[in-house]
Amino acid sequence: GRTPAEIAAAEALLIERRGGPLKVLFLSADTGGGHRASAESLAKSFQMHYPGTTYDLLDVWTDHGVWPYYKLVPSYKHLASHPRQWRWFYHLSNNYLYELVYDFHSWITCERRIRRRIQSYQPDVVVSVHPTMNNVPLIATRKVSKAENRHIPFFTVVTDFGSAHTTWFQRKVEKIFVASDRLAKLARRRGRITKDKLVMSGLPIRHDFAVQAERLGDRTAVDGRSYQAE
Repeated sequence: GRTPAEIAAAEALLIERRGGPLKVLFLSADTGGGHRASAESLAKSFQMHYPGTTYDLLDVWTDHGVWPYYKLVPSYKHLASHPRQWRWFYHLSNNYLYELVYDFHSWITCERRIRRRIQSYQPDVVVSVHPTMNNVPLIATRKVSKAENRHIPFFTVVTDFGSAHTTWFQRKVEKIFVASDRLAKLARRRGRITKDKLVMSGLPIRHDFAVQAERLGDRTAVDGRSYQAE
């Protein structure tokens, strides 16, 4: 095997070739386990491709929102336990008019504080994994980029599979990663997202799951059945 010095030298070369370790800022909230799990999975991928990468998770609304935005997490917990209210609110808000009002009001009332918080992290890249954290954080990130004379890319990773709320889709992000053809069509139709900004990536999963899936291969083949029997 290689010595620690050889491993360190190889990592240093990899970092140099790929642009160095990154500071990644994920935007998420504890409104269901999928958002945080996706952020953690993506963080692991960043660390594998860019050794030395560090990351943080930021809930912009709980920390820096005015009413009703700072009530996001408790409101979600209430609606999750009242499915009828959840459906009513989801369908009432899932339209272009609501998005316009929400985007404008949250921009006027919260953007400055969110911008200061994002700037305090000094991120190299910002990744949103939450439907409510795309418009205002994107505006704030662009202003930080301009003030510091450096480009901070902003990506959205849609963590839904079958359908997605209209607030997921902002045209000015670098890329939007979606998990299905249905979401890609929805992004183009409702978000007016151009094809060059859409990436079909599937849902983020833990690296351990990916390793096991690769080892499993075709589960109906002899090797696949043997692996499942182990």
